[in-house]
Amino acid sequence: MSIHKYLLLIIILAYISLVNANQVYPGFVNPESAVQSKNGDIYVTEFGVRGKDGDGKIKKINANGEISDFATGLNDPRGLIIYKGEIYATDKDVIVKVDMNDGSWEVFSGTMAFPKTPVLLNDIAVTPSGTFYITDSGNLKDGGMVFIMDMTGNLELLMDENSHPSIKSPNGVLPLDENRFLLVDFATGVLFEGNKKNVSLKKLTDGLGAGDGIVFLNDSVLISDWKNGVIHEYRNGSLVTLKYRFESAADIAPTFDRKSIIVPDMKAGTVSVIDIEN
Repeated sequence: MSIHKYLLLIIILAYISLVNANQVYPGFVNPESAVQSKNGDIYVTEFGVRGKDGDGKIKKINANGEISDFATGLNDPRGLIIYKGEIYATDKDVIVKVDMNDGSWEVFSGTMAFPKTPVLLNDIAVTPSGTFYITDSGNLKDGGMVFIMDMTGNLELLMDENSHPSIKSPNGVLPLDENRFLLVDFATGVLFEGNKKNVSLKKLTDGLGAGDGIVFLNDSVLISDWKNGVIHEYRNGSLVTLKYRFESAADIAPTFDRKSIIVPDMKAGTVSVIDIEN
């Protein structure tokens, strides 16, 4: 074996060791968020070239690992969820609803439906009863907002930097129950617990770099750090950084069976499925 092939083998083995991925799917252009359906299909938002409208997509990875375009003609789709048999996604300044049968989509809540003009809609999450949380990351430094939406598409501004100065660029959001939710800020790397009922916000921890996605798995809160390409674990008030390494870990999601997480790596153009060790 030549020295070059040997070094390449070492690099590949080191990557597998660090990521510890069950599967790595390449070939994406700026993948941002992912969700898995009950039949095993994984849907991934791909916002394409930054600032270019119309090249955004939702791609599908089927059970055989085949990747295909599912919904096309979007602008900059980012967060997405599946709720009651429909896919909902943020797309720059609107919320779209996507038919899971054929990928056709429609604007569910348009720009004018927002009580304050959206800048960069990012994550979306929903409670069991159908209250949607939607983050707007502003210019990724300040100007962020958090909206709530009902099943009819009506929107309310829950909080912004004016009402809650600690909010700069809210990104990942995770409902804990019908009133409480977790929120991570991309600009400050702070994890908050919020309360919709009394519109309160309290800091839980910081040091999360450019906080992006947030999930609850195995009694832990996992937060992706886009800037540093790592996954942080918050458990019982303590924060640790896990061993997995990426170029830019974006909006993570649990698999449907909640045994693994799906990690879109924006800069690498990959989507990985990894087991999180207890």
